[in-house]
Amino acid sequence: MEPGKEQLPGSCMDYYTVQNWVDFSNDYAGMTVATPDNPMVQLGDFHFGRHQQEVALERPMLLGWLTNNYWETNFRAHQPGLITARYVMRPHKGGFDEDAAHHFGRSIVHSTPLFQQMGEPADTRALPASGTLLHLPDGPVQTLHVKAAADGDGLIVRLLNASDATQEAAVGSALFAITGADVRPAGTGRRRSVRAGRPGHAEPAAAAHGRATHPRRH
Repeated sequence: MEPGKEQLPGSCMDYYTVQNWVDFSNDYAGMTVATPDNPMVQLGDFHFGRHQQEVALERPMLLGWLTNNYWETNFRAHQPGLITARYVMRPHKGGFDEDAAHHFGRSIVHSTPLFQQMGEPADTRALPASGTLLHLPDGPVQTLHVKAAADGDGLIVRLLNASDATQEAAVGSALFAITGADVRPAGTGRRRSVRAGRPGHAEPAAAAHGRATHPRRH
């Protein structure tokens, strides 16, 4: 989202809550700032309570808003104690690259490695000695989530086309069967299905959801 240009009239332009990153760039160079701990930022200058109707970014300044005591009802005017917030910067050549910004932001947010829980019960199903759990698409199609299905039957994979063009994305697995997928185009609630085992086409900014169920039989 580009502040001031991709916003509804009357929406807040004094400050923003961002998802993982902010990027300042021109056609030649730029800086991506990851915000793994605190999403609230002000851009260009301090804009407390100005109720701006447009954004005039006169300088590439990012102000991290660690605590918001702007509200008067049911909030303390101050907050004691130590507050820690990390901001990680990545300079880059060339213009803005949304795929690279998403990748950098998520790599900082999810920098803690995964650990196997010792108390997790062992799987009783027979699995092959080796194999790839999931083959996921490369950028600009982003993998947002891989999570267990709510009904306990398999995994849910959520993808996002972070580009301005239609992209082809394929998900495969040596261990799981891909049983279905649907794509929700940007700006609509309509879905269209994609045949399992075939690459799917995602429109710009469209979200795709797929299910991978029980291990394949060998």
